[in-house]
Amino acid sequence: MSRRLLLVIFVPLLALIALTALTVGLLQTAQVDELELVESVVGSGPLPAWLVRLYGYAELPLRLAFVIVIFGLAWLVTRISGRLAGWALRFARYETPSRAPAPGALPPPPSAQARRHQTVQLLLASFINFIAFIVAFILAAGQFVSLVNLAVVSTIVANAFGFAARDYIGDFLNGISNIFENRFDVGDNVSIFRVGDTLEGTVERVTVRTLTIRTRAGELIVVPQGEVRILRNYSRGSFTGTHVVVLVAPADLPAALAVLLALAEEAPALLPDLLEPWKVVGHDGQLGAAAEIHLHARARYGRGAELRLRMMTLVAERLAAAGVGLGG
Repeated sequence: MSRRLLLVIFVPLLALIALTALTVGLLQTAQVDELELVESVVGSGPLPAWLVRLYGYAELPLRLAFVIVIFGLAWLVTRISGRLAGWALRFARYETPSRAPAPGALPPPPSAQARRHQTVQLLLASFINFIAFIVAFILAAGQFVSLVNLAVVSTIVANAFGFAARDYIGDFLNGISNIFENRFDVGDNVSIFRVGDTLEGTVERVTVRTLTIRTRAGELIVVPQGEVRILRNYSRGSFTGTHVVVLVAPADLPAALAVLLALAEEAPALLPDLLEPWKVVGHDGQLGAAAEIHLHARARYGRGAELRLRMMTLVAERLAAAGVGLGG
């Protein structure tokens, strides 16, 4: 009972203090003259001067309370930034059609449009968090210095901070560039090329500054956006490239070429995953104990590994039927 009584007493009191602190802080940021404001409300006379003098004793605590309240509000915004981003996307009619699974079936994997929607929502949420704390910092600093002086100081600090935090700023700018270029989405399988290292995995989270990747071994790695310069996206594209290397004896090279060139025109009908006749090329032009013939082909997206095995089986059968032996 005592807790409820304390809540009934202190919650309205804290709300009143917070509302008063917000009002005082916003008026201070706007550089409003207190005496003129009071006179516009209660009229001229000794009362406005007395009220302004009385306000002077509570001015500093109210300003400090305003700083606490404004950063508390910024923290609350970060807690609901995901929902705010979702509402903004729905308001902009940026929605994805939902596919209901069949009765008793597993949920279907998210489509590319759904993954893009999730990526944009995460990026928008991180941008909301950044703006919330920037606004809170400006309003809090405005309690103790004028906005003109704050602009001058901010320019000096920005020059020093820009040199010291150039990597952080580079990550931020590169993240914005990746957003507009639509290079990857949440759920994409990617490979990032870095100096002395190649990182492969699935994108789990994207912010304006960082990229979170789950590797094949299950490790969770956070990569700065500034390091995402050369990227291979395995989840994008209209086809998958594949190739087969055929080793034949130099004496059998003319017969093997004739078989492979003729089979190239026939192969798309025999191999459904093959999009077009393969290309027969030589790798380096060297001739030795065995000649290398390379077959470059375009497979349906994501079917490259399976098509390679089928190509190898088909080529081996046709070469054997033509009496051409494999070298090596």
